[in-house]
Amino acid sequence: MKKAVRSIIAVLIALTMMLAFAACNKANDAAKTETTKATKATESEEFQTATDNDDMEFISSDGWRVVYNAKDIESMEVDDHAAQFVYVGESAGTNMVEIRYIKDKQPEEVLYDLTSTWTNDQEAVKRSEGIFPGTDDKWGYWRELPASKDGSRLGQTAIAGEYNGGVLLFTVTSHMSGDDETDMAVSDAISGVIDSIEYMDGFKDQTMYSYFPGTYKADKDNKAYKSVVLKKDHTGVITDAKGKKTNIMWGSIELTDTDNNKDYEYTIEGESLMMKVGNDWVSFTK
Repeated sequence: MKKAVRSIIAVLIALTMMLAFAACNKANDAAKTETTKATKATESEEFQTATDNDDMEFISSDGWRVVYNAKDIESMEVDDHAAQFVYVGESAGTNMVEIRYIKDKQPEEVLYDLTSTWTNDQEAVKRSEGIFPGTDDKWGYWRELPASKDGSRLGQTAIAGEYNGGVLLFTVTSHMSGDDETDMAVSDAISGVIDSIEYMDGFKDQTMYSYFPGTYKADKDNKAYKSVVLKKDHTGVITDAKGKKTNIMWGSIELTDTDNNKDYEYTIEGESLMMKVGNDWVSFTK
């Protein structure tokens, strides 16, 4: 009888241990399941955050910053004063913009050195001027060597402006595929980088043409005009003899009628401004 009791007790103990072990395993499995769910949820949240916010920023020690979409653009620091932003989507070749700060130089000097590496024929390089990227009152200079008609898809563009004791230079390298949709996506991505630029440390006054702004009154023998006013922000006004005013933008060699998209060649020497109208030069004095 005692043996039977002991057998029953042994069976009960074994059964109890089995049940406890099973319960423990079940609890562990449940805990593992919850942990897995939590991990997956965390991973999902991180992925969602990454995909929902693809805008990245690059901050330069030279006082500028840009924003770019990491899906389309990859950034790389070249050195302490330059960074490259390369298009990583579908394209015919390398498409990128490099932004570089060059101390103690002038824009046109930098552009000449750069375009001389593009071609020996400087007449093939298109030149223009305008408001510098990221500003509404600073001046910049453009140089462009379009893709050639011999089948080459490579194009080069540069933008330079006087910036805080030196020059800020944008150099754009582009390879066109000939497919409008593909090329437009490339252009939009690269333009987006340039257009996003901000100047965190401020953009000091440019000094190249600091003596240009002012009011220039018509000389006595000038019967067609009253005055030319050049403002610091590169806007201005031409007033003719009848009092009619024409809004202008002024650059290094041209006054542009912004209402009619008409250009007037001009030059300033000391206190004198000479403007070419037709085949004649008319004079003004500051």
